[in-house]
Formats: sequence, C-alpha cells, structure tokens
Amino acid sequence: MRKVLLLVGISVAFAAFGQRPESSWDRERGKLLELLGHMPQRPELETRWLDTVKVEGGVRYKIKYLAEEADPVMGFPEDWVYAYLFVPDHNPGKELAAMIAVHQDDVSFHLGKDEAAGLAGKESMQYGLHLFERGYVVLCPDRYYHAERRNFDKSPWFDFHEPDYSRDNSLFDNHVGALMLKGSNHYSKEAYDLSRAVDFLHTLPFVDTERIGAIGHSAGGVAVGHGGFYDRRIALTVSSCGIYDVARVFHYSTPAPFPALMSLPGLLKEGFTTADFVRHIYPRSLIMTRGASEWGEGDPNSEKFVAEVNAFAQGYRTGGTDGDVTVIVFDEAGGEHDFPAGVRDEVYDMIDKKFQK
Repeated sequence: MRKVLLLVGISVAFAAFGQRPESSWDRERGKLLELLGHMPQRPELETRWLDTVKVEGGVRYKIKYLAEEADPVMGFPEDWVYAYLFVPDHNPGKELAAMIAVHQDDVSFHLGKDEAAGLAGKESMQYGLHLFERGYVVLCPDRYYHAERRNFDKSPWFDFHEPDYSRDNSLFDNHVGALMLKGSNHYSKEAYDLSRAVDFLHTLPFVDTERIGAIGHSAGGVAVGHGGFYDRRIALTVSSCGIYDVARVFHYSTPAPFPALMSLPGLLKEGFTTADFVRHIYPRSLIMTRGASEWGEGDPNSEKFVAEVNAFAQGYRTGGTDGDVTVIVFDEAGGEHDFPAGVRDEVYDMIDKKFQK
C-alpha cells in the first residue's frame, strides 16, 4: 500500500495566501458565513431518549433532538434529528472526548445513521462504532432527508421501507429547492445540523467540550468540511474522500454531471472557492483523505481530486505554528472511493493522538 502523508506540522507561510491581520481574517470569515447561506433561528434544544441497549464496552442509546421549528410558510413540520449515541463505560466524573460520525449517502439513503453505527452496510463505513470501541463518546445522526429524517407524510404513496435510491434522491433534491427559496442551501443545512449535534453533546456532563471532533465519508466528508468551518467548537475535522472544489466539478470540462443541489449559489460571484472555507478551519485540526484512483485508474479527475486536497491543505496553513493539517493519499484497495482498513487505522491513531489523555 502506498500512503503519502503531507504537510504535517509545517510552519512556513505560503505566499499564495500569506500572513493576514486578524481583522482581515475575521472580515473574510464573515463574508464566507454570509455566502454559506441563511441559518435558522435555533430553538431550545429538546431531547427525547427512545431506546437503551447495553453493548460490549458501554451503552448505545437511540435518541432524537430538535433541529428546527416547524416552518409555516413552506409547510414543513418540526425537524427532529434521529441519532444513536454510544457512551463507553467510564468512571463517574470523568470527561470523555466525543466524535460525531456523519454517514455517507449515495445508495445508502435508507441506512443513514445505521451504517456509521455498525448496524448495517459496509464495515469500512462503520467508523462511529469503531471510534466508540476506542473509548469515544460517539453520536451518529441521520443527515437531513436520510433514513428516519425522510418526510414520510410528504409522499404517502411511497413505501419508504423499501430502498429506492431514485425516489429518495428526487425527494432530497426537492427539499434542497425549499431550502434555496429561504436563502439556505444544501451546504448550510449540513453545517447547521452538525452544529446542532455539537449543541447536544454540550448537554452531556461526561463529554469534554474541548475535545469534540467530526468525521464523515463522501457526502458526510463534505458535510463535516463545511460544518468544521461553521462551528468553531469542533476541534478536529476528519473528511474521508469528501471535500472537493465545488466550482471545478461544475466546470464545462468535467465529464461527469453533478446535481444542482451540490452547487453553492454566489460562490464565484463573490470571488471565493471551496478552499476558502477549508482555510478557515485553521487553526483547529484537519485530516483529509483521498483515494489515488477514486474515479478509476488513469482518470484525470482522480489526479484533480488529489491535487485539490493537497492545495486545500496548503491554503489551510496561513502562517504560524499551531495549525495541524494532514493529507493521506492512498492506493490501498485500489485507491477507490472508500475508507479502507489501513487508512482507517492511520486516521484513528491520529485522532487518539489529538484527543486521548
């Protein structure tokens, strides 16, 4: 297996971005927050505990917590996040590090949190369960319009218990259209929801709120990238085959069509790129992975994704010595769009080094 670790602990300033006065940095962040999209008014956090299961090494709870109030203008009901919470056995009074495990999507709309929690799907996607087994409090939420967050009342003629990617993707796209009418979008919704997960973890007396991280693969990796930018309480962002340049994938030269819901309105008009959001995760910790052949061996898009993630890491370094960014480019398991065992172990060890006392 070829594995390349880049830009770990480098303390040089890159000329392309340079040293920025704090005021300039904060002004740019403010513009990026506006560009990210409208965020709803946060309701008081309500949590309901639905189920308790004793598992080896601790307890798995099923919960739901309120993300957004009902929207009378668009007719949407209250938005509750369904999630699994893993709590390791621990001594009373001890505070534990916590990770939010954000699932992928693609053909797994109906699985949602179950895959990250190790209850379904591929082992390589069960990183929530893996991190619990290493001693972390782990929250595995459903992303919006996945699994139990699909609006079952919206289309009663559908049998939501039967997997149907085309149906779920179309309804997901419809939901994004409603978001955009309100000045929001796919990325802002993902970032807001991740921030609500942090709100929930802050209510738990056994969680060390200085040691909260987020990990996600593919679309989940995109979600944690923008969420890590948005919520500064996230001390560590781990994006597995996720973060990419939004503008590039819609470029005329890109052969594969991308759905409109993955666009970010106004991004180029304001002179920004995805790299700017990644830069503003600094100085908190960031780990990014990429398969060397995610688009197929020899496909130029694979090289572009790899080049992109390295450029993002360079941009993250704004000068100073307290930044911490790692890029892993792998060809294990053919370098495909996955989170293979060797890469997972490398990433988990890095999380341990950052968080475990």
